[in-house]
Amino acid sequence: SINMAGCKATFCLLIFAIISRFPLFSSADEVLGCGGYVRSDVEINYSNVGIKLYTKQGNLKYETECAPNNGYYFMPLYDKGHYILKVSPPPGWSFEPKEVSLIINGETDPCSLGQDINFHFKGFAVIGKVVSVGNNAGPKGVTVSLYRGKEVIQTTQTTTDGTYVFTPLSSGKYTVVASHPSWSFINDKVMVEVADENGDAGSSIVVGGYIVSGSVTTEGQATPGVSFVLHSKDAITAQPECSPGIPEGYSNTVGIPAVCHVISGTGGVFSFGSVPPGTYILIPYFHSPTTKYEVTPSQLEVTVEHDDLILQQTFKVGGFSMNGRITKSEGGEAVAGAKVVLDKTFTSTTDADGFYAFENIQSGKHKIKVIADKYEFEEAVVNINPQHPVVEDIFPARYEVCFSVTVEKTASHIGPWTIEIHSNSGVETELQTDMSGHGCIHLPVGTYSTAVKLSSAADKAGMRFGPLEHVFTVDSDPIGLLTFSQFLGEITGKIFCLEKCPDLNVILRLAQGTGAPRSTVAIDGKFSFTEVVPGSYQLSVQKDEWCWKLKTIPVIVNTQNVEVSLEQVGYQLTLASSHETTLSYTTSTGASGTVVAQKGSTLVCMSVPGTYTLTPVGCHKFGSAQIQWDSSSPNLVTLSATKHQLTGAVRAREAGPFTVAVKSGGQISILGPLNVSSDDPHLYVFEHWIREGESVILTPGSPTNLYQYEPASHTITMPTDCVLNAVIFRAERALFIHGSVIPAIGGVTINVEGNGIVYTYTTDAAGKYTAGPLDNSIQYTVTAEKKGYVMNALNEKGHFEAYKLAEVVVLVKDENGAALPGVLVSMSGGKSYRQNSLTENDGTIGFFSLTPGDYFLRPMMKEYTFDPPSKMVTVDEGATIMMSISGSRVAYSVYGQTVSLIGEPESNVVVEAVGKGSDCEQYQEEAASDDQGSFRIRGLLPKCHYELRLKTGNGINLHVQRTLPATRTVHTENEDVQDMRLIVLRTFNQMDVAAKVDTDQQHLSSLVAHLYREDLPDSPIHTIKLGLHPYFMLPPMTADRRIYYLRLESNLPTSQYQYSTPEVTFVADSAFKHLNLSFKPTLRGVDAEMSQGTVVGFAIAIILVTIAFNYDKMGPMLEKISDIITNISTPKAVQKSSSVSSDIPIIEAVKKKVKSRKV
Repeated sequence: SINMAGCKATFCLLIFAIISRFPLFSSADEVLGCGGYVRSDVEINYSNVGIKLYTKQGNLKYETECAPNNGYYFMPLYDKGHYILKVSPPPGWSFEPKEVSLIINGETDPCSLGQDINFHFKGFAVIGKVVSVGNNAGPKGVTVSLYRGKEVIQTTQTTTDGTYVFTPLSSGKYTVVASHPSWSFINDKVMVEVADENGDAGSSIVVGGYIVSGSVTTEGQATPGVSFVLHSKDAITAQPECSPGIPEGYSNTVGIPAVCHVISGTGGVFSFGSVPPGTYILIPYFHSPTTKYEVTPSQLEVTVEHDDLILQQTFKVGGFSMNGRITKSEGGEAVAGAKVVLDKTFTSTTDADGFYAFENIQSGKHKIKVIADKYEFEEAVVNINPQHPVVEDIFPARYEVCFSVTVEKTASHIGPWTIEIHSNSGVETELQTDMSGHGCIHLPVGTYSTAVKLSSAADKAGMRFGPLEHVFTVDSDPIGLLTFSQFLGEITGKIFCLEKCPDLNVILRLAQGTGAPRSTVAIDGKFSFTEVVPGSYQLSVQKDEWCWKLKTIPVIVNTQNVEVSLEQVGYQLTLASSHETTLSYTTSTGASGTVVAQKGSTLVCMSVPGTYTLTPVGCHKFGSAQIQWDSSSPNLVTLSATKHQLTGAVRAREAGPFTVAVKSGGQISILGPLNVSSDDPHLYVFEHWIREGESVILTPGSPTNLYQYEPASHTITMPTDCVLNAVIFRAERALFIHGSVIPAIGGVTINVEGNGIVYTYTTDAAGKYTAGPLDNSIQYTVTAEKKGYVMNALNEKGHFEAYKLAEVVVLVKDENGAALPGVLVSMSGGKSYRQNSLTENDGTIGFFSLTPGDYFLRPMMKEYTFDPPSKMVTVDEGATIMMSISGSRVAYSVYGQTVSLIGEPESNVVVEAVGKGSDCEQYQEEAASDDQGSFRIRGLLPKCHYELRLKTGNGINLHVQRTLPATRTVHTENEDVQDMRLIVLRTFNQMDVAAKVDTDQQHLSSLVAHLYREDLPDSPIHTIKLGLHPYFMLPPMTADRRIYYLRLESNLPTSQYQYSTPEVTFVADSAFKHLNLSFKPTLRGVDAEMSQGTVVGFAIAIILVTIAFNYDKMGPMLEKISDIITNISTPKAVQKSSSVSSDIPIIEAVKKKVKSRKV
């Protein structure tokens, strides 16, 4: 049945007239954005005021201007997050508030709720600048006071470039006065007047210059009397406070004029006063009649900006040079290229004659360390002074000798080896070689003998080396390479094959140990291994596709060569099957049989050579009906079930035809018309083959579309086996509603609502529609709506009468003339009207239900500029105004995805693109990945290169440690960038908690532990029942730095025991915590309990006797009391928990229903 919702035409028009007098807000699902008004009690030009949206980190995301007619503004939001909305007026204008902090979550913030964010104008300003002499900029920190007459109105300090602002101010005449404790001013005041705009004080206040100071020392002591000359290549506008000219004996070597000079005082400090901003060269000058010293640095470039300059680098008076020679032996040849280190700090390299030198050395003892290839030197301590600057020759203490142990093939030993070294002086040394048998040692001068020291295992295995020993002498040069070689044996063998033997690879491995195996090729079944170290081995043929009598045979090489043999017994068939199945086979020689393939991998030995035809038999469809397998080239037979059988039916009282639509992914296939079951004439059956793990939606239907179905559809994910009778759909005749709109209007939205479900339909060009099929057991309400119209329901069910209102229709196109969808168009004006909506796919957007008046219209979309950027529109009653706007793209986007190491999407990861280079470093854009890990960063300029990276900061990406790669470079080049992939590595934040209860064993079964969080003290997060063990673990927790409570409770009767329930508090801020609780109940005294019961019983007896003698008076009152006690004591619901005896604590998760939030 149908219940029509509507009203009479006259009544609807009255309602519209009333509504049009109040503000209209855009629908919450049209666009997410922030809007409001700039308000002023005096007349100002609203179009001069801008509104800017910044991220929490201060990056500009969007900016817009206010409507000139009413101060309204609106800006779109493309991403949720923490933002700051700021008013951006002309300099000096004051507003309250200046900024508003916003946390955009799409639900509860002011912008998502459609609330206005307004800014109120408070006054104008006096703006000026304190500058440095000869410069357009000035210093920070100058105190500036504003006077009206003799009264100080405001005091402030200049900012970085010398600018100052006084605000808010009313009209009048003012005086600005500057002051500073150490600087002198060429002009320190200026007069200014404020009328109907800001007062401009200009740059009339001028600072004369700044102090440049430094210091000079000799070996850490202050040095007076050192001259410092200031040079400048540019003409300066004011003379600094210093001695003109240059000191006596000074020679100008820098080629630019000297301005003046100063001399360091008793504390080693020097100072230039009133130095104008600029770049200067500062040169130290210091000498005596007998000695000229080095002063470092010899010159220093200094840049004076708009502040005093204290030179951080101290000038130091230096010393003299020293030199020496490195030789191979005492009085021997020179060592060239040796590295000489002085006092572990200074480094020099010897020349071809072995000489080295150091400059600017101080007198005293010095340590010299020499480093040279193939030599070792002892550290030398020398005493140097200007009278003795030359060091005696330094020669090596030890020389390099190298050895090599050569092992061609080994059974168990390949290194390292131990070499014994005996000197003629009786000193014994051992050298351990590396794994390749090479090793070097540094030895002092002398004669030596060496031999390889064998381990007991190597000696027992028959390892022998030659020569037995080397004898050598070390004098003044390193010794190259002394070599020891190994003795080896041979293994020969034969392979017996079912057919002619092909070339086969034979592997020889050590029976024990991890030595590298050897291999050779058997030709016509014969093979051999030479140079085999004596020992135990395992011999095998590398032919896994054959079956062998013995796959591996043991071989022992001792003192003679060995002969072995191997025998083939068949061919190995390897089956890899997704399901257990049986395969029948026939061979090219006529043999036949069956094999069973287990789920997974199965190995079968086929004793006959030839070609096999394998045929799977079973309930599953495989890739091929038959599989060929050849013993001569035995490949892996893979049986992967591609599909499994699914069956179902449609049950109907009436005759079909019926179909079933199968939707998988984006593909839809139709089964049918369905056949009638042979067992039931009302049952229409279907079958379908589906891949394992594939999710499909089965939807019944009919070409006549006259039925409704229960269920309407059925979703199933295919398991690993066939599914029979998966669903039976029941078909019944459905309800259809036919209606129209007069006059005939197409595109009217018809909403049919029943049982909370809304079905939407649209009228055709003739104004007609048909709604259905619908459930005929439900009552429906039908409404009609179209922007710019009022719809009046008529008496005839499902029919409406339409009335048109005034409207503005905007068409937005791009530079190529194509429709531009998704453009945010904001329109405000009229009688408090405002609406912010997006253009449709055809580039149009309509503003309907408009009253006559002037409206301000502005298009907005990130990455685009528009022509015109804004427009005032005059709307007459009932008019339709068409507007065209052209958009040009000026920025582009980067699309990408954040995934885990295994490729799964990572959501809520904030990624930013930061501009690179001096021209682009101020640009920053960001976006957060969605549930699929996808992100889009908008607004990247073609002129810039960007660095794509993980965004950091307080509260941002706390769940992410880093990305791989850490950064990527992006350049849009007049088109969007696609498929930027970042691998996300998460931060591990799990915490484990263990606890122990100190109590008697008999009380453990009575205890239950409850875990609470501080903000949920009445709702336990977990409940743990203790069994027979005092130890238990809590379920894994998140280390969220919150406070938790662990509390014990007992079911011991308090009438028999006296105890308190312990509780322990902890903070979830580490990977593991251990907690201790104590439960010590005590038995109550029996006598005391009986005495108390006796007293209570005696009191009750007295009361009962009193009631008995006065029953007539107290009877009615007692009945009422009895009823009350009965109601109170009777439980509404009883939850009985059985006692559980267990050795293991039982953990019960406490489930709480959490209200879902829109994100």
